[in-house]
Amino acid sequence: MPESAAQQLVKLIAKAVQDIEEDISVRIPGGTPADVNLPQVAPEENLPLTAQRRDAIRTLKAATHQLLATLMPVGLQVQELQHSYLQTVAIGIAVEGRIADLIHSIDPESSKGGVHVELLAKKAGMDPRKLTHTLRFLALRNVFCEVTPNHWDNTRSSFPLRTDSPNSQWYYLKTNRENIALPALSELPAVFLDSQGGGATSWDPSQTAFQKYYKPDCGFFEFLEKSDNGLKAEMFGKSMIEMARATSTGAADYKPFHWEKLGSNGVLVDVGGGIGGAAYDISTYLPKWKIVVQDRPEVVKHGKENYQKKCSSADIEFEESDFFSDQPAHRVGKTDAYFLRRVLHDWPFTSCVQILTRLRRSAKPTTRLLICETGLVPGLVDSNSPILSNGGMSSSLAHSLNLCMLTLFNSEERSKEDFEEIFNSSGWKLQSVTPLASFLDWCIFEGVPNPDFH
Repeated sequence: MPESAAQQLVKLIAKAVQDIEEDISVRIPGGTPADVNLPQVAPEENLPLTAQRRDAIRTLKAATHQLLATLMPVGLQVQELQHSYLQTVAIGIAVEGRIADLIHSIDPESSKGGVHVELLAKKAGMDPRKLTHTLRFLALRNVFCEVTPNHWDNTRSSFPLRTDSPNSQWYYLKTNRENIALPALSELPAVFLDSQGGGATSWDPSQTAFQKYYKPDCGFFEFLEKSDNGLKAEMFGKSMIEMARATSTGAADYKPFHWEKLGSNGVLVDVGGGIGGAAYDISTYLPKWKIVVQDRPEVVKHGKENYQKKCSSADIEFEESDFFSDQPAHRVGKTDAYFLRRVLHDWPFTSCVQILTRLRRSAKPTTRLLICETGLVPGLVDSNSPILSNGGMSSSLAHSLNLCMLTLFNSEERSKEDFEEIFNSSGWKLQSVTPLASFLDWCIFEGVPNPDFH
């Protein structure tokens, strides 16, 4: 009797678990995966992400979801999908009530057998029964744990809900819920089906679900800067730092790219580089290069302040520039590489072409263009594997962010073919695609100037 798809998936899961545990034990002698119920950052999460561990985690996630889809009654599966939005709601309640912080403040050593829900509810200003329902919903997903009836403690997965934990995602979760997840996403179906108003086929940034809900008369980032005296913009900036920390291992992410081929020294311009998060990482591989981080004036100000605080040895300069305008005159013909990390996914095709065309006009014949973005791959049925060809649910976060880009900007995460079209339309040739060590399916799309461009 041939081996069933379910049996193949079970073997893949077992092999993935073995690979993960082996990777941890090698780099933490005698180490094993941390107990999910312990309120701490698991030691293995501080390890650089090896190819073995990354591939095994991707396989585990994909195979587990595929196994459930294979064996679960389809009606139950669809119901689970439909109700998944409640996870966002429940986490939002815990974040707003600062439940993880309250538990830690009352029982910082987790030595009192948990904190009674009555006390948590009183301090959070909530009803204890309603809070209990929410916490039990989250506990099914290992976010918080009920030690004894009505007594609650933090877990490995509720630890990031604390505002003071080293792996905190409090700002990210709050910003995502308030500005994206619930309000704007609720308008996405209406925009997709707006055949009369033109929204259905429009890629205009002024016709997004975000615009339909908020009606701000400005773009997303300007809206953040104008709201609450800039508080939303400040929170968004902090949320992006938290997201990067949660999905990235810093400089190790960029190791797969062959930086040495750029040469031993030169000038790299990090276009739209924020306060320099990526610049510090890639300076590890370009120690003798000058890295110029370009962004809006208010961002550059924060970048300079942060650079002074970090006391970094990297040769980093911060410069005001608008990537929809020409490069500063002193950069024209003097830049060896342009680097853009997660900039283009905020913009539709025509805007991306405008941005890269400006860079092409200021480039030397030898200038390299390095675009760091998610590389989307369609999930095709694979006759040689029970898992979809793109890794199935291992790519779920990348595809989730894709819908967020549609919601906010009428933009998208893109495939290799999409980037090739953008490069060709802006005077560049796609030369290579290098997958990076990231759970977000990041790649570096490398381009060189097209000599036939005019």
